Formats: sequence, structure tokens, C-alpha cells
Amino acid sequence: MRYLKILSLVVLSLVLMTACKNKDNNRGDNDAVVGEWVLVSWNEETPEFNVYISFAADGSFAIYQQVWSLDYELFAGTYTISGDTLKGTYADGTKWASEYKFVKSDNTLTLVDSADVTGVYEKCTIPEEIIAEATTTRSAEVVPFL
Repeated sequence: MRYLKILSLVVLSLVLMTACKNKDNNRGDNDAVVGEWVLVSWNEETPEFNVYISFAADGSFAIYQQVWSLDYELFAGTYTISGDTLKGTYADGTKWASEYKFVKSDNTLTLVDSADVTGVYEKCTIPEEIIAEATTTRSAEVVPFL
């Protein structure tokens, strides 16, 4: 009987350690992309547009893009990570145009979409004037970058 109690405690301990480990891994996944990033390469070319992305540890993101107009536009929402795949949903419930495979090394974050389009981002600090200038886009004609 005593052997059964000890065995039960050992099994319970293993289950609890595994559950805690999974929570830490999920938080660690978000840590992989957390920070502020600027697009420096689009399909191995210097982009003719500007995109800054901020990923927060709480799973929220903000994209500041100067793609379709001279002004910066703001798109915000939430993101999730599963393995090496990054997915997002905008605040209005629209999903990103693609899921992205990501690789982070040193100060770069590489995102590859389902059509093998590759964006390379460098760690940065998004300038305050861009954040202040950005307006939440309400036009259905403006397409978000991701």
C-alpha cells in the first residue's frame, strides 16, 4: 500500500512538471519575436516602403506601415506562435493573409509566407514620431502588410 502511495506521488509530480514546462514553452515561444522590428529586405531586395512591427509578450502586435500612402497607418491585433509558425489576427477579426514560418537569429527576424515571400526584419526602436503619426486605418481599400 505504501508503495502505491509513493508511486502515485511520483506520477503526480511528473505530470505537474510537464504541465509547468508546457506553460514556460508557450511563453518562450512569444519571447522569440517580442520586440520592435523594421523591415530591411523583401525577397532579397531593399523595400520601397516602410514597415515597423512591434510584438508584445502578451500576444499583441502593432504594425506601422507606410505602404499604400505617404502617412503611416496602424494595424493592431493579436498573434500566436506554434513551433516555428507565426499567425495573427487583426483587431477587427480578420486573419493575416498568411501564416509565417519564422527564424530569429541575433538581431534579425525572418518571416516566410506560404508563397515563399521572405521578409527580413532588424531589431530596432520604432521612432516616437512614427507612432504618434500613425492613424488606425478604417478604409477597406487599405490592405494591411501581413
